[in-house]
Amino acid sequence: MPFFRLYNYIFFALLALLSSNSYAIDVTFINPGFPDSAHQENNTGNFWFKVSKIMHNAATDLDINLKVEYANRNHILMKELIRQAIQDNPDYLILVDEKSVASGYLTKLNTKDVPIYFLLNRPAEQQLNFLKRDGLNIIGSIIPDNQNAGKELAHKLYNKHTLSSNQTVNMLALLGDYTTAASIERTAGLNEFIEQKKGITLTGQDVANWSEHESYIKTMAFMQLAPEINTIWCANDAIAFGAQRALIKLNKQNHVLLGGINWDSPPKGLKPLDVTLGGHVLLGAFALTSIFDHNLKIDKQTQKHITLPIFNNLTTRNQPLVELINHGGLDIIDFKKFSKTSPEQLPFTVENLLKQLH
Repeated sequence: MPFFRLYNYIFFALLALLSSNSYAIDVTFINPGFPDSAHQENNTGNFWFKVSKIMHNAATDLDINLKVEYANRNHILMKELIRQAIQDNPDYLILVDEKSVASGYLTKLNTKDVPIYFLLNRPAEQQLNFLKRDGLNIIGSIIPDNQNAGKELAHKLYNKHTLSSNQTVNMLALLGDYTTAASIERTAGLNEFIEQKKGITLTGQDVANWSEHESYIKTMAFMQLAPEINTIWCANDAIAFGAQRALIKLNKQNHVLLGGINWDSPPKGLKPLDVTLGGHVLLGAFALTSIFDHNLKIDKQTQKHITLPIFNNLTTRNQPLVELINHGGLDIIDFKKFSKTSPEQLPFTVENLLKQLH
């Protein structure tokens, strides 16, 4: 056996032994969403619940004790949950920096040097540096390429329209909010596409606060003010489904293209969206594999901030994965194969996750 192959064999054998004999680590995740879509105040869809569900699948594979606390879109409650989590002193804490709520609050707490990992929304680089100078132990973060997603959503809607019509694309854009990084970046991608492409007019634009209900109200108003709208770009699928309800009410559901982000299944009485991008729902599992490797001191970098090109359009090829995400779980996948402890570590991609289904 060549020396380098023998070395690799011994290295990964030791890693496997180390990971199997190490104690289970305690990880707390402060989820900004609701524990299920049935909650009477939940108008933003089931995205965050699905993030946690997949994280539980990954935690089982990685021997992680995962505790999830839900903030129910309440930023006051989120602060209290962060305070309580730090008091409980877990091995790792996963936070979502929506509207800079988490990062702004952390400076007021004694974090006890709890390692912190940001998921899906992280502080801006300047704020990260400030937190580090303030003594916080931020070990890394993972976010999706939101700007490209906003651009790609607009591009796919434009292409679908031009396949069936010679009319100008008269687009309504329903944004997430004005302050969350994911919303700002998706909007930037939309604007980039509009600036580059002829034959498209941004007829209207407003925030819907990720809400199906707000989207319904605003779509009703825009469609009556500008009936020429033939395409609606939505920052998430919940917004798109709210727009669809308004179009049904106005009997225009067959005349307007709808696109969103999340891969959500349509609620009862609604049809699938013309375009939906997704994949970022999986990044909680990626966060746990990163934490798993960090705990074993495999990744020597103290901070690692990643932007992952995870967004994919919903197609017949990836439909089986999306169905499991929406209606079951991903316990069939061994997430340990995406850890650096695996002799043949797989890149964390939708394609590789699909392959694991077989």
